Amino acid sequence: MTPAQPQPPAHKRIAAVLSVVRVIPVGNVATYGEVGKVAGCGARYVGWVLGHHTGDAPWWRVVNAQGKTHAPARVTALWEEEGIAYRGERADLSRHGLDTEELREMQRRG
Repeated sequence: MTPAQPQPPAHKRIAAVLSVVRVIPVGNVATYGEVGKVAGCGARYVGWVLGHHTGDAPWWRVVNAQGKTHAPARVTALWEEEGIAYRGERADLSRHGLDTEELREMQRRG
C-alpha cells in the first residue's frame, strides 16, 4: 500500500480551481474534469468549489462531460451573450470546449 500524497490546504486547492476557471475566455467552456486535471483535483471537487466559492470566476463556463450545465435557467442568457452555441442545456463542446493542454497554456500566459 502506498502512502497517501499530502494535500495542499483547502484554501490553496480552492484558489487553484478558481484560477483555472478565471482563464477560460469569453465564448469558451471547459468541463469539470478538464479544470480538475489542471487544478490538481477531481471533477466533483471543482463542482463543489463552484457551488460555494465562485466570487468573480465565470462559473457558467464550466460544464459536465456532456456539455450540460447545472443551472440552465441562469446560464443560457450568459451563453448567448458570449456567443456559446448550445442546444437545450448543453453547450457545444466541439465548438467551444477547451482541453487540458489549452487550459494549461492559458494559465502559463496568465
